[in-house]
Amino acid sequence: MTLEEFGRLLESYPVTAEIHQGGEVTLTEFRNLVVKNLQESNNFVLVNYLRKTISQERGGHISPVAAYHEETDRFLILDVSRYKYPPVWVKAEELWQAIATIDSTSGKARGFVLVSPR
Repeated sequence: MTLEEFGRLLESYPVTAEIHQGGEVTLTEFRNLVVKNLQESNNFVLVNYLRKTISQERGGHISPVAAYHEETDRFLILDVSRYKYPPVWVKAEELWQAIATIDSTSGKARGFVLVSPR
């Protein structure tokens, strides 16, 4: 599923899905957007990233980001494949690099989606 398809799917529910292509945001912009969204009540962040960029197996994947730890500059990914990948703290720069990789289906950079109530 491409990032655009995922965003359209999300918007079939009563939410707004703000899509950001990974190659179009700086590390600072990525960090600020995700942290701000996580601080808002009932908001969610979903990342489409290349697993091998963060030292996991296989290809592209979509998972929620649950938290940010400022002291270590890491995001907590709650992997939807919990049977294989437990929650993991990932350096912000590594996650940013993982979302900037090219999705072979769309030919565009992966990215992230900021989800908020309508």
